[in-house]
Amino acid sequence: MLLNLVKLVARIYFKTCYNFKVEGLENIPQTGALIIAGNHLSNADPPAIGAFAGLVRDSRFVAKKELFAVPGLGWFFRHCQYIPVDRARTIGDFGALKEVVNALEQGQSVVMFPEGTRSKTGKPQKPKSGIGFLVYKTGAPVLPVKIEGTFGWPWVRKIRVKFGTVMTLQKDETLEPKAQYKQFANQIMDQINSIHI
Repeated sequence: MLLNLVKLVARIYFKTCYNFKVEGLENIPQTGALIIAGNHLSNADPPAIGAFAGLVRDSRFVAKKELFAVPGLGWFFRHCQYIPVDRARTIGDFGALKEVVNALEQGQSVVMFPEGTRSKTGKPQKPKSGIGFLVYKTGAPVLPVKIEGTFGWPWVRKIRVKFGTVMTLQKDETLEPKAQYKQFANQIMDQINSIHI
């Protein structure tokens, strides 16, 4: 009930305070394992995705662990079973990856940002290979979503969110797994960036 209230408030906020438009909600699978992968321009991106994707189904978010220490926000994140990730780990946070794998194996939806952090310039960044590992490990389909207009939030006016079409990735037996992780991650990021808004 709390999550539904937060989503409602977020939708009202975006629709009232901004020239806001969302497209492609019909592309969100209603059931089954799913990774929703988006570009990352500002702190407005997670609620902009979650509030509207939540009209179809709820998702767990992968979020930097520092946010879990923020009073109130941390409690809400834990209440919603968001997954903390330690971005300082140079070879990846295997605990976080394991938790995402478990969520996907249970047929849940997980929202994550392949770039791993917000863009400091508003331009696309190279993705981390973690999302490629998750797809390789679980076979979960990926739904790319592109956000425009949130760079510089809250001092922006026009925000667009568009969900693309589900993509599935086939394993290439001629490549080493680690090479495939990177390749998959790049394909997902390319798909996000190619969405026309």
